[in-house]
Amino acid sequence: MMWQQLWFLTNMVFVTLAIVFLFIHRSVTQARNENDALKVSRMRKARAVIGIFTVIAFVVMASFFLVNMRVNG
Repeated sequence: MMWQQLWFLTNMVFVTLAIVFLFIHRSVTQARNENDALKVSRMRKARAVIGIFTVIAFVVMASFFLVNMRVNG
């Protein structure tokens, strides 16, 4: 039961980070259209950081899912 709860929590974190990543990607696109180099630079850094956290959350979520399947069959 514990692994299922951990998977559920990490799944929520992953989905939230994925949605935030998409909004930041949209901000990068809008900043490029406005030709605002400073804003593009800041948003690209933020997008990279959120992207890394999203990938890490996905790996953790998948690990908890696999452990849950192994334990609970």
